[in-house]
Amino acid sequence: MQAHLYPTRQTTLFLVFLILSSLPVLGTGCTSSEPTEYRQFSDQIDQKSQDTSPTEIVDSKSSVDSQQTQNAATTPETRSPPEIDKPKETSEEKILAQATSKQTVQKTETKVSEDKTLALVARKPNPKDRALTEQEKKELAALEPREVKLLIKNRTFQKTSPGDALRVSYDDIDLLKVLNMEPVTPNAPELMPQWLKNLDGARIRIRGFMYPPFQQTGNEFFMLARDNQICCFGKNPKIYDLFPVVMRDGVTTDYILNRPFDVVGTFHIKAESIDDELERIYMIDDAIVIDQK
Repeated sequence: MQAHLYPTRQTTLFLVFLILSSLPVLGTGCTSSEPTEYRQFSDQIDQKSQDTSPTEIVDSKSSVDSQQTQNAATTPETRSPPEIDKPKETSEEKILAQATSKQTVQKTETKVSEDKTLALVARKPNPKDRALTEQEKKELAALEPREVKLLIKNRTFQKTSPGDALRVSYDDIDLLKVLNMEPVTPNAPELMPQWLKNLDGARIRIRGFMYPPFQQTGNEFFMLARDNQICCFGKNPKIYDLFPVVMRDGVTTDYILNRPFDVVGTFHIKAESIDDELERIYMIDDAIVIDQK
């Protein structure tokens, strides 16, 4: 039992001999190739390591990414049709295209502005498209010349002081009421009835309002108005509703504000025109003012 566990001297010598005899065999396996072949193999390894530099690795990665992107873009669902090569535009063609586009924009803007203008005009109501009111009918009829005809055939006047002057009112000299005349024409004196013509040169007394003169006191003449409403003080009054009054020599009058008063003077019928437009048809001169407060 002890002889098997502990080798004998012979066994030890046999193992040493076996190890020494196997050493040449191991050396032959390691040096079977020549040194030049080993150097060439190492050179190839170095060359391959140099060729695979970091730049090429990055490029290879980018190429792989781009390839993957192209493959994804050219899938059946998102693949776009092949582009057709278009001829390159010259500089002259570009300039012409730009000018044409500008003209098109300008025409479009002009058309839009015209459409806006037309739209604004279209919103304005047209009186012809609807029925006229009674007031509009009267105003429209007033613009048309009336047929002149005698409405008052005879009229008498009472005498009053001072100097037996004839009491006359604005209704007596209203040519619309007397002759149905509108507008008043320069031949109006010829068409007046005889009782109205007889007032020419007669001394009359008439009541009215003083149209605002140029000064408060010392007025030698002024305009006598039918009333103090806007028809005489804001708008153009009728020619027989506003006429001049010239005071007697050496006599003046102060401005009488918004109060009726009487004028006594010589009445004249005379149509006077300026630039073929009738300016006045009546006037009073040698006048005095009777203001009863």
